[in-house]
Amino acid sequence: MTTISRILARAALTGLAALTGLTSGTAAAAMLPPIGLWQGRYTCAQGDTALALQITAISPTRVTAIFYFHALAANPAVPQGCFAMTGSFDPATRHLALHPTHWLSQPPFYVWTGLSGTVRRSGTAMTGTIEGPACTDFSLSPSTTLPVPPAPPACRLDQNGPTV
Repeated sequence: MTTISRILARAALTGLAALTGLTSGTAAAAMLPPIGLWQGRYTCAQGDTALALQITAISPTRVTAIFYFHALAANPAVPQGCFAMTGSFDPATRHLALHPTHWLSQPPFYVWTGLSGTVRRSGTAMTGTIEGPACTDFSLSPSTTLPVPPAPPACRLDQNGPTV
């Protein structure tokens, strides 16, 4: 998602929040889904793995996402892969729940996972659990740069990426 697309999406959701009675800019922003690119790490059977999560809002409480995983320097054997997700966001608790819907690029022997986490009111971090075999936790921060290595074409996280 480009910066302009992200700004327009956030403006549309801010307008929706204002229409529903949230007049404070800070309060309205705290009620919005965590749209955009988030990057960090998660842990599953393969070990610590890099995660880029591109979140798009459908409404103030419904979201879609692309879950793109790849190797970290400390765990270089992890392949690249990605899948589409759909889920919900609870503005009151800041809880995000995402469930996989379909693979976009599946490495051999990998299974998809869900995730359940909480977004800080400040919007500076998202933490929670990965819901999959031998998985534990994840930790993400908002990002304005695309992941390195770049996502394969099926997993593109910019404005030309797949529609989920």
